[in-house]
Amino acid sequence: MASEKDAQTIARDTAAKGRNVAEDTTRRMAETAAETTQRGADTASDMMGKATQVAGQVAGQTTDQLNRMMGLSAQAQGEVAQQARENMDVMTQCGSVLMDGMQSIMREWMGFAQEAMARNAEGINAMMRSRSVQDLYAAQSSMVKDEMELLLNRSVKVSELSAKTANDAVRRLNARAEGAARHVRRSA
Repeated sequence: MASEKDAQTIARDTAAKGRNVAEDTTRRMAETAAETTQRGADTASDMMGKATQVAGQVAGQTTDQLNRMMGLSAQAQGEVAQQARENMDVMTQCGSVLMDGMQSIMREWMGFAQEAMARNAEGINAMMRSRSVQDLYAAQSSMVKDEMELLLNRSVKVSELSAKTANDAVRRLNARAEGAARHVRRSA
């Protein structure tokens, strides 16, 4: 009888410690996910603003240099300026696609953090209901397995979102390049 009570006490103490560790881990994961999401959004926004500004400056300088160097006619200068504007529009569209993709990825990670917290709470409850050390270890193992499965599934989803975002941006760039090539062939 005493050994059964000792085992129950050990199981209860281990469950409580496991609950504390799981709660702490879940809280840290949520905080890390939120911080990472915010830093990613801030970085992406800063990069887009700087890239657009630099691209505009480069396009303007390049156009001016080409015009001076080649002594282009007013009509040709207008065409070069139009091409530069179209290039900037495409760059802005690509940046928008990348920002939207980044936001989708961040939402996915935030969803992961929320779902992980809910699953941790369920796992902790299962550990607390344990009647023996074996039950406790089984509940703990199940919780770890579920967490890893969730993490891997979300990682696959994030990879798919990243690939889709990159493909959408490349598609827009390719469409612009094809349009420019058609324009050059018509002009020639």
